[in-house]
Amino acid sequence: MSVGNDVVDLDEPETRLSGLHPRFDERVFGAAERAALEASPSRHLLHWALWAAKESAYKALRRLEPETVFSPREFAVELSSLPAPGAAGVAVGRVTHRAERFDLEVHLDEASVHAVARSEGEPGSLVLWQVAAVRDDAGGAVRRLAAAAIGSALALDAAELRIVGRPPMAFHRGRPLEAGLSLSHHGRLVAFACILPRGCPKQ
Repeated sequence: MSVGNDVVDLDEPETRLSGLHPRFDERVFGAAERAALEASPSRHLLHWALWAAKESAYKALRRLEPETVFSPREFAVELSSLPAPGAAGVAVGRVTHRAERFDLEVHLDEASVHAVARSEGEPGSLVLWQVAAVRDDAGGAVRRLAAAAIGSALALDAAELRIVGRPPMAFHRGRPLEAGLSLSHHGRLVAFACILPRGCPKQ
């Protein structure tokens, strides 16, 4: 059971495609992905959706194989159509890295892209995720955001939950929870994704 997530704040100046290295796409995207970018009416949005998908799958894979090195082109993304320009929505798909496959959801709007990748073939598992804007202390804010959601899902007091470590782990009264957890932040945004096993008992 593994999950990864990545958020992109599209209001950040560094997300402008004109500011990227001329060979960025060649280094990061495979041939099919580059063809999709060339054909897309929403190239900017698709560009960061593909990037976030790769990042999220890498984070999920690192939990399973800690020695994994991030080589973006080795994470092949298949993604359904994006929402219409200017509209919020979700694209679904899959990320493949060698023999590993991850189910994928990418949530998009005009201001952000949030990708969640989880181990393939885990029907019934509960996936929690959320994106929020913060002013400062991104690390603390995203942990509080995740703790509140996990506490609500498991009927636990969020004040008794602690999220520590890299990769992050959730603890309740010092005991580890059976939960896959991923945290991310970019610009003014923080985000998390958590996967709880099917039938996870309340503590």
